Amino acid sequence: MSRSVCYLSGQFFRVNSLHLQQKPALRLLSTGNGQTTTVISGRWRRFWRSWVPIPTSVGVTVLAVLQWRRIQRNRSEEQRVAVAKDWEVTCYRIIPCRVFSRAWGWLSNCHVPGPLRSYVYGLYSSMYGVNLDEMAGDLTDYPSLAQFFTRELRQGVRPIDLSNCVVSPADGRVLNNGKICSCHVEQIKGVTYKIQRFLGEPTWRPTAKKPELNMDCDIEFVREVAAGWSKSNRMDENDNEVVAHKNKRVVPEGYWGGIDIVRYLFRPVEEECYVTENWEEYKSQLLTDPRNELYQTVVYLAPGDYHRFHSPTHWQVKFRRHFQGELLSVNPLIAGWVPELFSLNERVVYVGEWEHGFFSMTAVGATNVGSIRVHSDKTLHTNTRKWRDGSRHRDKYMNVVWKKGEEVGEFRMGSTIVLIFEAPKDFSFNVGQNQRVKVGEALTCPLRNCSN
Repeated sequence: MSRSVCYLSGQFFRVNSLHLQQKPALRLLSTGNGQTTTVISGRWRRFWRSWVPIPTSVGVTVLAVLQWRRIQRNRSEEQRVAVAKDWEVTCYRIIPCRVFSRAWGWLSNCHVPGPLRSYVYGLYSSMYGVNLDEMAGDLTDYPSLAQFFTRELRQGVRPIDLSNCVVSPADGRVLNNGKICSCHVEQIKGVTYKIQRFLGEPTWRPTAKKPELNMDCDIEFVREVAAGWSKSNRMDENDNEVVAHKNKRVVPEGYWGGIDIVRYLFRPVEEECYVTENWEEYKSQLLTDPRNELYQTVVYLAPGDYHRFHSPTHWQVKFRRHFQGELLSVNPLIAGWVPELFSLNERVVYVGEWEHGFFSMTAVGATNVGSIRVHSDKTLHTNTRKWRDGSRHRDKYMNVVWKKGEEVGEFRMGSTIVLIFEAPKDFSFNVGQNQRVKVGEALTCPLRNCSN
C-alpha cells in the first residue's frame, strides 16, 4: 500500500509541475500605491481546496488511531497483574521466614534501658508514622519493643459505632471487601485465594463428616496412630480432645531428614489442605440460611498501626482452627504478587455465629510477627517450631461470647485480619478498597435496621 501511495504521489506532482510550466499559478497585481501583491490563480485555488484536505485528514486520522491504540495498550498493561510463578513462590518459601520471625520475636522482647527508650521508640515512630498522641502511657513506660508494639490507647480515641452491624476490628487499610461469588476470593485486586484452603473443611458443623487422616507417612503408621487415638483420648474442661500418646515417636524416623525435607519444601499447594471445587456445596455447608450470601473484608495492619484487634460485632465463638503454615510477608505488594498467600501463611480461624448466621474472623500471621495472642484462648501458641505429628491444623471447640468492640487479642508487628461472614442479600459496604479505617468505624450495614 505504501508503494502505491508513493507512486500516485509521484505521478500527481509530475503532472502538476508540467501544468505549472504551461500556465503560471501566481500573478503579481498592483495595489495602486506603488506596491505589488501575489495572488493565487483561480484554477490553483480550486485545486488546493479540493485535494489538499484529503491527505491532511487521512494523516490526522492515522495519528488519532495510533494514539488510541497506545492508550488501550497502556490500560491493558495496567490491568494485567504480574502473579508469581510456582517456582518463584517455592523459592520464596525456602527462605527461613519462621526462623527470622522467632529471632525478631526474641529481640523485640529484650529489655530496653530506660534512657534509650525515648530514642528507640521515637525512631521507630518516625519511620512508620506512629501516632504517639493516642498512647495511654509515655514512651518510657514500655520496657521492650514488643510491648510498645502492643501499646494501649487512651480511653475514647476509638469510639465504637453502634448503628452498624460490623465495625472495623483493627486499624489499617481495607485491601478488599465484597460478596463472595466463587471458590476464588480476592486477597487483593487481581490475585485470589481459595476459601476452602483458607478455612478448611467445615468440621465445626454438627452434621459435617469427620476429616480423614492425610499424613505423608506409611499406611501402617497411620493405622497405628488412628488406633491409639481411639483408646487414649480424653476431654478437657472446654470439651477439647486431648491426645495422650504413649509413643513419643509420632512421626517415623527419617521423615524430617534427607530427601523428605526437600519434598516438604517443594510440596505443591494443592496437596496442602482440604480442597473441593464444588462452590455451591461448600457454600451450603457454611450458610445457616440458604437465602443469605457470604461476604468478606480484608484489613491490613501496617507496622505503625495500633496492633490490637477487637471484635467486629456481637457474636458467639464456637470453634478455633490453627493452621501452622508459612510466615511470608502480607505487605500489599507481596499480597498482589503471591497467589494463595493467605492460605499459605500461619493463621488462626475463629468460627461462630452472629445474628445473621455464620461468622468467622481470621488472624493471619506474617514475617516478623512474633506471636498472635488471643486473651480468651490461652492455649494458642503461634510462631513455634513445626509440629512433628504431621497434622496440618489443630482444632479446638470453644464457647465464648465476644461483644462488639471488645478487645480480642494482639499482633506483634503488623499483619492481616480477614472477616468472612453470612449476611442478607441486601447487605452493603460503607468503605471501599484501599481506604483507611480505625477500630470501631463502620465497615458494613444492611439496608434494613439491625441491632447488636
